[in-house]
Amino acid sequence: MGITMFTPAPLPLNERQRSDAARASGLMNRIADPVLSQITNHIRHVMNMRWCGITLIVSETMYVVASSGGLLGMYRRSTSLCSYVVSDPDHVFVVLDAPNDERFAGNPSVDNGLVAFFAGAAVRDAAGYAIGALCITDNAPRASFTDDDAMLLRDFAHDIAVTHIPSRSG
Repeated sequence: MGITMFTPAPLPLNERQRSDAARASGLMNRIADPVLSQITNHIRHVMNMRWCGITLIVSETMYVVASSGGLLGMYRRSTSLCSYVVSDPDHVFVVLDAPNDERFAGNPSVDNGLVAFFAGAAVRDAAGYAIGALCITDNAPRASFTDDDAMLLRDFAHDIAVTHIPSRSG
């Protein structure tokens, strides 16, 4: 049996500005906000998933700001599937069967059985920077994730951004 390594997402070309925007968004001050937690619970039920979270990615750290039941707090960006969302924010990032996807071999969340399915849509600030992700996961692989599902997840991410991230001036 060979050694496998999780492949981290590439950094966006605008990483410094994106990370600065994430830091300035105010979301780090909203960890465990009951309103955001209610939103993740609602999305988890609507999307029929085991977990939903809102994450913020600042430099080398991913913050789980709100969760439908998982742990909140700081995690390494290098092992975060959400980092794939901010590296290509124009597309909903979907992994139907993470345990059998070589990019995620060795990822702790996949290896311990927490994530077998993953989908994430970028949460953007008013300037358009992908500051984090709205993610859904399940501990069982999925056969499909339709275009309608992706559009719904993207719409939820947009609603979170418009409603819960203040515009920055200057």
